[in-house]
Amino acid sequence: MRFNVKESVKWIALSGIAITVTTGLINPTWAAAEQDAADTGVNVTQEVYGDTAAVYKSAVAPLASVSASSLLDKYRDFSKFSTGNTAKDTTLALNIVSWQMPHGGFFKAMEKNYKSKWNGKTARSTWKSKDGVELGTFDNEATTTEIRFLADVYKKTKNKDIKNSVQKAVDFVLTSQYSSGAWPQVYPKRGNYSDAATFNDDAMVRVMVLADDIVNKKQPFDSDILDNTYRSRLQQALNKGVQYTVKAQIVNNGTPTIWGAQHDPFTYESVGARAYELPSKTTTESVGITAFLMSQPQTAEVKKAAQSALKWLDTNRIDGISYNRKGPDFFKKDASSVIWYRFYNVEDNKYFFSDRDGKKYTDIMKISEERRLGYAWAGSQAKSLLAAASESGYYKLSKPLPK
Repeated sequence: MRFNVKESVKWIALSGIAITVTTGLINPTWAAAEQDAADTGVNVTQEVYGDTAAVYKSAVAPLASVSASSLLDKYRDFSKFSTGNTAKDTTLALNIVSWQMPHGGFFKAMEKNYKSKWNGKTARSTWKSKDGVELGTFDNEATTTEIRFLADVYKKTKNKDIKNSVQKAVDFVLTSQYSSGAWPQVYPKRGNYSDAATFNDDAMVRVMVLADDIVNKKQPFDSDILDNTYRSRLQQALNKGVQYTVKAQIVNNGTPTIWGAQHDPFTYESVGARAYELPSKTTTESVGITAFLMSQPQTAEVKKAAQSALKWLDTNRIDGISYNRKGPDFFKKDASSVIWYRFYNVEDNKYFFSDRDGKKYTDIMKISEERRLGYAWAGSQAKSLLAAASESGYYKLSKPLPK
């Protein structure tokens, strides 16, 4: 029994998720899928990825669907703005619109500022480019959260000023993307690490989830706020973003591992940021990246990237230890816990801590107290990712996770 590859792939491209195949129904092999592609004369990768098809060289293989909603929904949250009261939310939305910068972006930690309209004088961003332009950012949930909240209010009010603001902000998303597919932390350029491709604090993942939701008209974008032209442009941007992400995955001795917090936009190499944020593999950001890739059409390259990251996280997990950020005992035995260190060397799987002197340490007590207590040096975020991948059949764990 066969299925129509051309129509299936079109559906996958529009939905942005992997199709579910129920055992005993349609279960074609890779060879069958490729033969169907030949039968219909369709370029499968071109259907899904347009002009970025070079990276995606294989047909989309059907596999058990992985529900990543529980892992990705945190990127969709705009509750810090929304009250549920339409009148109050509309007032806040229009205040936010007034704070939007000419390029379309917003700045971070603006909740207090948004309580009133911009007075036309106060700085709308505390960061500026070298030529004095106020910078918009995706850092700390900025811009993506404003877009979501404004879109939600527009659905209820049909306010044209709010609609125009969302379109302007989406233009900012599209304009700020590098030709390689990467998104920086800020736009325009700040002239420092903020110009790198930024996975740190899930900035780039938030942008890609946003683009995916808009393309698929997921709440709150299930209105006329953005037309098909915008959705087409965002689909192309998303394809390039996925392409960049796959290429940026750190490879050791031929084996893909995980990602760094920042990468060079064009060489794909892991790069540093602040003095204590050295080039590295970073587990915290890699959790969100992997979850997002699991939610995307499962080309051979995407599937390999996601499953390789899962394998790395599975192999390098530390069972039976918990991390207490406040100390004084930062690491304790705990049979129910599993952790990962935040940073590992780019070239191998050795963990490290770091300080404002830019040096690496293997003993957390050897870094300054300010850094010991002021940064999360380990975490258990990957546990839920591995559990979801295992329960869905997407990845087989080397051993059960602690309970």
